[in-house]
Amino acid sequence: MAKESPSPVSFRLSAEDRQLVETVAAYRNQSVSDFLRSVVLEFANHVVATEGEDKILKALEESSTKLTEEKLGYYQRAVEHANSRRP
Repeated sequence: MAKESPSPVSFRLSAEDRQLVETVAAYRNQSVSDFLRSVVLEFANHVVATEGEDKILKALEESSTKLTEEKLGYYQRAVEHANSRRP
């Protein structure tokens, strides 16, 4: 199976929030992208670790009657990946 290429995520910040993010990223000697990526992934992994894979997947299944098998498989792979990254 071919490795998937990274895909962009975009969102808006107020000028003040952007300045804060840029300041902290500079303090940590990271680009804004690297800083945001590390923070988001750290928090997502924390949620999977504290809530548990089964609880997350069950809540997603129950929240959407239109959840396709493809989307469910996508979610399952994502939380399994998060679990495999934990020490």
